[in-house]
Amino acid sequence: MLLQRLDYDSHWYQQSLVLREQVLRLPLGRKLDAHDLAGEAQQWHLALVQDQDILACLVIKPEQRPLAKLRQMAVQPAMQGQGLGMRLVLAVEQWLISQGFDQIKLDARLTALGFYQRLGYESQGKPFEQVGIPHVLMNKRLVRDDAQPGLV
Repeated sequence: MLLQRLDYDSHWYQQSLVLREQVLRLPLGRKLDAHDLAGEAQQWHLALVQDQDILACLVIKPEQRPLAKLRQMAVQPAMQGQGLGMRLVLAVEQWLISQGFDQIKLDARLTALGFYQRLGYESQGKPFEQVGIPHVLMNKRLVRDDAQPGLV
């Protein structure tokens, strides 16, 4: 299993869109739309890849250094609960540090709040609605961990 950066509009990117739509939008009766994809050419697309398949993916929106935003994280349904999401987030955090970032934020679905809290993210403010479901803003200060894998 490799952590890989996906080129925008590549075959890998297209495969990540299918996964994101399957996990994040179809259960809500929605599809990825122009709003979801706005600015993605300027964002970083990262994934755990094995045997030509994307197992988990996410998007990083670089904001003003030292801040980045994690968005649109998805894990293959059959692979959920096996630690892939945690592995992906921790590896991406270390990669962000190497790129000069030391803060990360995200809009977490309330159902994912515990997952992000276990990774050291802290809630900020009150819940708000996004794509028709409650979310909360979370953030974390990034700290180098040489035991975490790097980006391929």
